[in-house]
Amino acid sequence: MTHDHHQLAPSSKIGGVFLPGLTALTALHPVVDFVSRHIMNFRKFSGPHEEEVDEKLIFSESRAQRRSSTWLRVVAFLFFLVAGVHFLQTHRPFACLQHVPQLTGADYPFPHPVNATYPPVDPRSRSPVAPWRPCPAPYNRDGLDCSYVRVPKDYFNASKGFTYVAVGRIRATAKAEDQLGALYLNPGGPGGSGVGLAASLGKILSVLTHGKYDVIGFDPRGIGATRPIVDCFGSTYAYNLFKAGTVREHPFEVHPDPFSEEGREVLLRQWTELHAMRETEMKICLEKMGDDFLHMGTSDVVRDISYLNFEAGLGKGHPINYWGGSYGSILGTYLVNMLPASSLGRVAIDGVSSARLWSETPPERWIANGWLVDTEETYMWNLRECSEAGPEACPLAKKKNEDVAKIDERLMKFLDDLYYEPLAVPGGPRPGVLTSGAVRGAIYAATNVPSAWPRIASWIARAMDGDGTPLRGVYFPDLASLDRNQVDQLELSRAAVGCHDTVPYNDPNLGNWSYPTPKDMTQWTLDILKKNSRRFAPSVPYFETDGGCQWFPKDNQGRGRFYGPWNNTLNTPMLVISNVADPITPRAYGQEVIDLMGASARLLTVNTSGHGTYGGAPSTCAWDALQRYLVSGELPEEGKMCQRDRGNFEKSNVDMLTISDTALDNAAHNLQLLSEVMTDRFAKFSMPHIF
Repeated sequence: MTHDHHQLAPSSKIGGVFLPGLTALTALHPVVDFVSRHIMNFRKFSGPHEEEVDEKLIFSESRAQRRSSTWLRVVAFLFFLVAGVHFLQTHRPFACLQHVPQLTGADYPFPHPVNATYPPVDPRSRSPVAPWRPCPAPYNRDGLDCSYVRVPKDYFNASKGFTYVAVGRIRATAKAEDQLGALYLNPGGPGGSGVGLAASLGKILSVLTHGKYDVIGFDPRGIGATRPIVDCFGSTYAYNLFKAGTVREHPFEVHPDPFSEEGREVLLRQWTELHAMRETEMKICLEKMGDDFLHMGTSDVVRDISYLNFEAGLGKGHPINYWGGSYGSILGTYLVNMLPASSLGRVAIDGVSSARLWSETPPERWIANGWLVDTEETYMWNLRECSEAGPEACPLAKKKNEDVAKIDERLMKFLDDLYYEPLAVPGGPRPGVLTSGAVRGAIYAATNVPSAWPRIASWIARAMDGDGTPLRGVYFPDLASLDRNQVDQLELSRAAVGCHDTVPYNDPNLGNWSYPTPKDMTQWTLDILKKNSRRFAPSVPYFETDGGCQWFPKDNQGRGRFYGPWNNTLNTPMLVISNVADPITPRAYGQEVIDLMGASARLLTVNTSGHGTYGGAPSTCAWDALQRYLVSGELPEEGKMCQRDRGNFEKSNVDMLTISDTALDNAAHNLQLLSEVMTDRFAKFSMPHIF
């Protein structure tokens, strides 16, 4: 199919030939083609009026003329051959071949070693896709295959080399004529692994969609198994050592009266420390990673998805289909507005955030500008469930149907007491103390994934009784037990994406935003405490680690970025899903997409709390709507409101330990089962330290 690279990049060309990727072979092909075309057409080089030459005169030329013409062709051939060699020596598109061993496809490991001397895709290969193979641990689940796709690092400058995107695939099982191409996944973050999500949920999504798609999770630039990965400190272990004992390691402490002079000073001191740490991180990343750190934006990832689907052929001739949540909803909104409608199939976004806010305001202002509008409501939702469940299921309640205000009062008093007297924790993987900030952060975390609330509530009750070991373990891992070969530095991957996407500072044409100071951040935190979330405003920056972009190179800001518009007309309207109470992506953002996209989007609301449908309690209704959309393109009716199947303290009627592969394979019409399994697997995927 023909594909319009609308809003992508100009085709990289040598001699007018599209150059999709510079490798040893693909770099030579344009040069050879360039030379041969000019030799074959040399007789047309006579001048601007060559089209007026009688073709018969060419064939009636004398033998001498033919010899002369042949000699000129030889000279031309040598000229262009030398020029081609000069190009290759100058641009060195396959300099990496000097160190490439003679490997077969099976010799290329997954994930690719960070410091390998050879790339994840054989540079001698004309295909940008490495051989598919069964994924190793921890991705070896449900028959997931893994590979790499070579894409241009800079779609505007072919000489920059390549990025190697890690992909994981659950193969389509439907008949070939019923298949719909690829369904690309993004779990959010930025920083979440799409390959990991495919390992956790790919089989469920494949069953949900009747096997019509190759379900493909990909790790965006700088993340997971994709290379280069953001690696500023050398290892996850080294980065954790850098953060140890600092405000980077646990949520902020909050004075019982944050608006007092002492309370303001407590916040200012922590923001000042975090400000300095962000500067340190950014400078280390730029020194260690150089240009690689500057090509990890959302607009780059949209171009990668297009490349995977069309140039690499993962879409099998079909348009792009996509399912993403949280930050993945931002990526999905970029996707449908950067690409032409002809390139897009079915796009569903969940836990919807504002792409407009993301692209038009600096990161440190995102929280202040509306992210926490519904946070307090999600907290109260959890307290109501605790009250209804009673002390046997939720020990924070003193009796069944207790006034939630009393539960809240006890919790807030416990936090205030911990502020002045942290709890000693002599046991666990990393002994120490349990602070007020750590407990407050755990309560906030449970608003995002309410299925974790029963467990976290029981841990808080234990801490109230003097045992803070489980709660401290949420934030303080045993550093000695960490895998020294693990590289992920998720906060820094997120910074690479956010700082690329954000609006430049001090640009009078784009808001003229000033550099933030610790005093600014302190005041904004107090403003949010008053306006949106009086309990959790200081806790959220630990989880949403955005900022530090004033140290990002200004000359890199703007190129290739996408700032809208956000109202593309689609052939297939996108499906937008929002919860009634979402602590970080409020319902209003789902409505914002509808207001901008008009008839090209349809909103489905789920009457539950939590961050996204997958973060809330199971809802057969919501998964039925997603199934209908992805399988047949059917949209829910206008104003559709789905209910959840059960509360978070109610036991599931599905025993996760006894579900067989056969049961899952035959569950396409058992949406309650799929909904339960989806909720369980996502909770374990997103919060492995709790489950």
